[in-house]
Amino acid sequence: MTENRRGAFRKNAFTFGAVLLDGGEVSCLVWDATEVGAQIEVEDDQAVPDRFPLRVSADAEPRPAAVAWRRSRRIGIAFEG
Repeated sequence: MTENRRGAFRKNAFTFGAVLLDGGEVSCLVWDATEVGAQIEVEDDQAVPDRFPLRVSADAEPRPAAVAWRRSRRIGIAFEG
């Protein structure tokens, strides 16, 4: 079993969110989230820049985020600010 190195408890979210871009957005699936970050999945990882606002659900306010890691279409992000 691998060690959990996260500093915060991750809550399974499994919601639909959005990576907000200039002139549009990229839909994503939010697998889990904490106050400090989240794990998302997108159709095309090339469409996601290194920094972007992320909305973790349809009714959530966008939060500034930065990519922490990329594994194919899965992306780990850290919330900024």
